[in-house]
Amino acid sequence: MENEPIQLLFLIATFLSVSGIIIIIYARDIVGIANRLFILILILVLGYLVSHSVHFLFMYNKDVTILDISCHSFLLLIIVTLTFFTWNYPKPQQMGLVKTIIILFPSLLLLILLWTGALISASHAHHGMFEAHYNKMYPFYLFWYLCLILTNIYWVYNKRSSETNHQIRSQLLLFLLGMIITNFTTFMVGLFLPWIVGFYFLVEMSPFAFLVGVILFTAIAIGKYNMFPAALNKVNSFTIKRKMFFSSLIIVPIIILVIQIPLGRLIFNIGTSTELTRYFFISLFVGIIVSISITFIILQVISNPLNRLKERVLDIEKGNYGIQIEYSSNDEIGELSTAFNHMSKTLKENSADLQIKENRISLLLSAFENATAAIAILNSNYLVIESNNRFCNLVKKNKNDVLGEPILELQFSDNEKYYNDLIASLSKNERFSGELETIDSDGERKHLLISATYVTIGNEAFSGYLFVELDITDRKKLEQQLAQSEKLAALGQMSAILAHEIKTPLTSIKLNTDMLSESLKLSNEDQSSFNIISKEINRMNNLVKEVLQFSRQIDLDYSTENISDLIESILLETHNKTVLKKISVVNKVESQQLEIDPGKIKQVFLNMIDNSIESMETGGVIEISTKKNLETNELSIFIKDNGNGVSGGEKIFEPFFTTKTSGTGLGLSISQKIIEQHKGALKLISSKLGETIFEIVLPLNKN
Repeated sequence: MENEPIQLLFLIATFLSVSGIIIIIYARDIVGIANRLFILILILVLGYLVSHSVHFLFMYNKDVTILDISCHSFLLLIIVTLTFFTWNYPKPQQMGLVKTIIILFPSLLLLILLWTGALISASHAHHGMFEAHYNKMYPFYLFWYLCLILTNIYWVYNKRSSETNHQIRSQLLLFLLGMIITNFTTFMVGLFLPWIVGFYFLVEMSPFAFLVGVILFTAIAIGKYNMFPAALNKVNSFTIKRKMFFSSLIIVPIIILVIQIPLGRLIFNIGTSTELTRYFFISLFVGIIVSISITFIILQVISNPLNRLKERVLDIEKGNYGIQIEYSSNDEIGELSTAFNHMSKTLKENSADLQIKENRISLLLSAFENATAAIAILNSNYLVIESNNRFCNLVKKNKNDVLGEPILELQFSDNEKYYNDLIASLSKNERFSGELETIDSDGERKHLLISATYVTIGNEAFSGYLFVELDITDRKKLEQQLAQSEKLAALGQMSAILAHEIKTPLTSIKLNTDMLSESLKLSNEDQSSFNIISKEINRMNNLVKEVLQFSRQIDLDYSTENISDLIESILLETHNKTVLKKISVVNKVESQQLEIDPGKIKQVFLNMIDNSIESMETGGVIEISTKKNLETNELSIFIKDNGNGVSGGEKIFEPFFTTKTSGTGLGLSISQKIIEQHKGALKLISSKLGETIFEIVLPLNKN
């Protein structure tokens, strides 16, 4: 009866262990199943070591059958749990009902047979020897235990062979070595040999093998190769002091139980339970004292230089690079101090280099953002990954709307052929340069000079394209104006020569025609012909005058005039024409003093109003209005009519261009020239059926 409490205690431990295995393997969440199984293995190993060590402490020279059964139970539960762990490491996976039953059912059956006495009939400890008496069914236990060991080895070997991750391969190798050392040693000296010879003559080797296997596996596989990062992070959260003190309190009793007590029995021939118990507690007390003392000394040796290193690291964190720590030692901390000093010196040098590079990068970024050229960086798929403000302004989008967008949609949606030629050139020559004429989102015509280059950075860590674009729209306009000016200069020179050469014979022709008309008696038909000749000669004379006026440099006679009064006088001169065609004139010109040549400006407005009158049929409205622009210090004068409009666009200002059946085509050219000599501008704002608007811009007087 005295063994019944111990039997009940180990029976409950066995039942709880079996329940733990079943709960873990059938849990819905399999993400952390390997961690949970490994913790259960450690608990079972600890239970086995305690059960085994009690043989030497409390049951010497007594019946140890229950302890022998409990050791066998723990060993079987350990290898079963290890089997499920092997299946789920390193990647958790469902085992399936059939495989689970194949592993669990024989194991549970053997546990029942163990605790019912069907495998081990009796174990006794007396006269320094542990005798064991087995039943006929015990070989089934040995066979099943060996099958599970081989299954584990097979699974681990296959997983390591198919694994490509070097770290996991190293973990599996250490796991395999730890499993072989632990389980084969235990199987041989704790199960197979005792069954052959009938007694435990190497019984101390079994727990020692477990200790070696656990240390090999936990200390190296977990510590070095980070096998369980979650568990390792919890351990790493402890300070060095806590780690060392906990290690002393846990490892010392285990070492004494597993190694020192069996050695005491063998070497010092301690023969009674009382002596073993006294020997255990003395060893435990002395071992803990010595361990804690050594731990304290080591902590002082390690902690002080580490704290100094920590302080210097904090200084470096604040930016105090280059500081050194004085610690002369050949140990690992000395090497760490030397490495720290070298790192600090290197950081100071690198910091200075980085500052220079940072300044250079800042300068380049500033130049990039403020460049007069539009710059965009594209990846290999022609998506914009960076751009400057000029590029965003060019495509009329915010930077956030530009990044990640294809350059095709941003700039070449209406010029796909040009885009395809650009891509083909980049693919072939890795560069492109050309000129593009396009219309932006506001309908404004743009001329762009585009240069694209293939670029790589850091051994092709990045490859893409650099687009540099110049808006040459204004330059194109200047070139056109220059060409126009040269054309007009040449035309003016030629016109002046021709006009001069034509004027003299025209005068002679007109004089002789008038004389003949007066001296001869002409019929009505002949008189009509002479009238036509005279009329055409007058028209040619007017044309010659206009050509000469256009070709000459106009000298302006400036005076201060009120533009409102000047317009009013012009309207009086055109009154008969407007009344004749029933045209209403609305004068909204505000009173404003301007420095102008009144005669020349009057000529311009007479020409503009005459053009408006001619563009309208009977009835219509001519409106003249003004608007000040104080920012540019200019006055805009608008002449608006609701006639038929003018065709030709900006060509109407070119010499000799006219859409009339009669006319020289010089009126608007001369008018524009006069306004430009006043440092102003003459523009066609709108021209369509029912609306024609001209704008005359003149500078305001400087106060």
